[in-house]
Amino acid sequence: MSPAGGDQRRDRRGKNGSALGRFLTFLACAAGAAGLFLTGVAAGIWFSMPVPEAARASGPHAAAAVPAAAPTPPVAAARPSATPTLAAATPPPSTPPSTPPVPAVSAPRASQSPSPPPVATATRVPLDRRDDHRPLIAIVIDDMGVARRRSDRAAALPGPLTLAFLPYAENVARQSHAARRRGHEIWVHIPMQPMGFNSDPGPNVLDARLGAAEMRRRLMWNLTRFDGYVGFNNHMGSRLTANRDAMDQVMTAAGARGLMFLDSLTTNRSVAYASARAAGLPATTRDVFLDNTDLADEVMVRLAETEARARARGSAVAIGHPRDATLDVLEPWLATVEGRGFRLAPLSAVILKRQGRILKQVQARN
Repeated sequence: MSPAGGDQRRDRRGKNGSALGRFLTFLACAAGAAGLFLTGVAAGIWFSMPVPEAARASGPHAAAAVPAAAPTPPVAAARPSATPTLAAATPPPSTPPSTPPVPAVSAPRASQSPSPPPVATATRVPLDRRDDHRPLIAIVIDDMGVARRRSDRAAALPGPLTLAFLPYAENVARQSHAARRRGHEIWVHIPMQPMGFNSDPGPNVLDARLGAAEMRRRLMWNLTRFDGYVGFNNHMGSRLTANRDAMDQVMTAAGARGLMFLDSLTTNRSVAYASARAAGLPATTRDVFLDNTDLADEVMVRLAETEARARARGSAVAIGHPRDATLDVLEPWLATVEGRGFRLAPLSAVILKRQGRILKQVQARN
């Protein structure tokens, strides 16, 4: 054997030994990695196991543990306008909390309610029930509440007067209540669709072109601006009061509230009174307008006409407005009217007297 052949064999044995060493080293590393993996899996399983509640309580942090049964302190209800504050963090209770008290909800506005409660009609001015056969005169002052100075002046007159307030007047509830405390009877002066396009009856006017639903909504709006009234009459309304279908809608809704009605007769084609009577409302019509013109002389003439009608028919209804000329004439007239044999009465008393007369006439015919 030559020296070269021996060297070749030695080289092959050395290479084979190096490969075997590398293989054994690989196996050792793989075994070590596998051992570490299994050790980690075992540790994870151990720490994920639930610890009994008693063992937790007896551990080194038992003093810091929060008992599960500790009651949650009550939280005071905050006012809606108050800025909410954050309470200290507490663990959630183990049982669902009891239902918190529901905060009081204020009653909805009458204008928003589809069916507001009827306004009590037992608010008429007390009238001496003795029938002394004197003719009754009811003085109705329309358009109250808008012109504050003149409205206050009208309310300061001796009564009982019948004061019809416009629902859209500013602070109308306060004004009407003050007038009622002075002994006057209170009515609602509801704006209704006029004949002329240049006339402005005010907001939420009853207009037949708007349909039945909107008519009812507007009627309810007008009837819920204030309380303590006995009935209602029309502000303008020469077109609407001549529309029987529209007036039947109005009277049906108003009749459910136990109201009276006065037809101001702004047109000789009005069917409002007939519609009210058909719906069962106590109603009547106006006899005299006191101030078609804003002149003191005309007011005096119309008051004389009112007295004549009252003597002839047993009662009379006159409508005026809070105008200086009208009030200038009314003030001395009111001081002397009863001395001339008349009785100043609220409008409701005239309506009841006229209904009694009508009832007697019907009974006599039957």
